[in-house]
Amino acid sequence: MFKRSCTLLAEIPKQQVLQWLGSIETVLFGTDGVLWNFDDPIKGSVETFNATRNKGKRCFLVTNDSSMVASDIAQKAMCLGLKVGEQEIFSSAACISNYLVVKKFKKKVLVVGETGIQEELQKAGIQSITMDQQAEERKMGQFARNLVVDPDVGAVVVGRDKSFNVSKIVVACTYLLNPKVMFLGTCMDTIYPLCEKRVTVGAAAMVAAIEKCSNRKPLIMGKPNPQMVYKLRQSGALNPEKTLVIGDRLSSDIIFANNCGFKSLLVGSGAGSLEEAQELKMEGNEKKLMMVPDTFLPSLCHLMEYLCEDEKIKETDEGKAEKKRVDNKGNEAKVA
Repeated sequence: MFKRSCTLLAEIPKQQVLQWLGSIETVLFGTDGVLWNFDDPIKGSVETFNATRNKGKRCFLVTNDSSMVASDIAQKAMCLGLKVGEQEIFSSAACISNYLVVKKFKKKVLVVGETGIQEELQKAGIQSITMDQQAEERKMGQFARNLVVDPDVGAVVVGRDKSFNVSKIVVACTYLLNPKVMFLGTCMDTIYPLCEKRVTVGAAAMVAAIEKCSNRKPLIMGKPNPQMVYKLRQSGALNPEKTLVIGDRLSSDIIFANNCGFKSLLVGSGAGSLEEAQELKMEGNEKKLMMVPDTFLPSLCHLMEYLCEDEKIKETDEGKAEKKRVDNKGNEAKVA
């Protein structure tokens, strides 16, 4: 139902939407642009998330945010009012850590990114190093020549880095000259809308710079890579046909859903747009169709209408059943 159709849920019969929602057992929520914008909850998102959980659906947060460990993301979510635990958080930083553990990686990791990556690696017993030095103005050549390379580094991990600079590009590219050194990226999220006509950049700015300069192709571990929910998939906890991804990015959330065979819902409260999705659908290019969502709502709070409607129908059905039981008892009494 609705596969890659970009169906506007608000424009179809409610009963059809309720039937679709009823088929879903598990919901994978994006965070930025879906539940919150930076430190502020998006209007109605907390109530809708908790109502979804109260319906008996299993709820997880699947985020490309690598700035925090899972426990900190859970703490942030709970402070905003979301009913969620650490075990229900899946981040790109944790995904990279799990990947290296599975690979039996024993070397050091050069991290270009925030502390979330380093802390997730530390939890897994993997040593990491960072580069905090910066070349003095007009002395980049001298900086590069004097750079001491640690022979124990076996991977370069790049994520969103608020203190990113040219010196970090030089160091990362120096290590990536060795083809045996792995090149991993958290995600290719481009921008994060701040407010009207204001944005801040995502990890794509850092990853793309190092990719271009090193002439190495990174393995992106965050969405849309199915590796993000590797543990859930391996455990058999996810039934693809009954799993819904709710996200705001066509290039990560929606492709992720299609890569995994999940259902998808695009919300217009973040980086993605309905207009772009509809244009991609009209083009009909099979590769680009991977970015077309099944369904669309302006924001997560619009889902609440259907969750409440479902509750009303349930209450009505229970009322009818109770009335029928009372009537049957009355009839039995008359017969007696």
